[in-house]
Amino acid sequence: MDASVWVGAVFGLVGTVVGGGLSVWASVVAQRQQAAHARKERRRARTSTAIEAALTELFEVQRDARRAGPMDSARERQLHERVLNVRVLLQHVPDAALRSRVQEDTFLMPLDPPGDTRTKQERRADIMLLSADAIACLGAYLRGEPLPPRADRVTAVRALWPLPDFGSDADPVVIFEGDD
Repeated sequence: MDASVWVGAVFGLVGTVVGGGLSVWASVVAQRQQAAHARKERRRARTSTAIEAALTELFEVQRDARRAGPMDSARERQLHERVLNVRVLLQHVPDAALRSRVQEDTFLMPLDPPGDTRTKQERRADIMLLSADAIACLGAYLRGEPLPPRADRVTAVRALWPLPDFGSDADPVVIFEGDD
């Protein structure tokens, strides 16, 4: 056999091995990218589902606050449960600013600050406003918009509390309800 035949056979064999190796490598890279994309989509779906469930709870808070009648212990307990559900659902939200803002709003809903002089109707209206602020924030996140500015009344309700930073993940604050 001639040397050119051997050289051609070696180059053909090397080309086949290199081509096969590159094909396997490209398949592995594509599979990793697909797996990462699938994880990202699952995370996004979990986040959207959690936000939609939190929105449902917040709309129920608004509906309960609009309902006539005294704010008895059963309604207060239900408000606490709804707020707790929202706070648990927010743990699926990756945006820290959104999570902090909604947690602050929900933190303010069920509790009365020390020395609170608001009437029951003002307190119910404030619960609706806080809920509306949280709903607006969650809706803006779902639409991919920036967080809306706080309403003046929400800022005023927040100012009733003597604590400078509460409701966020950074420093948990424990506040107990007074025994009546």
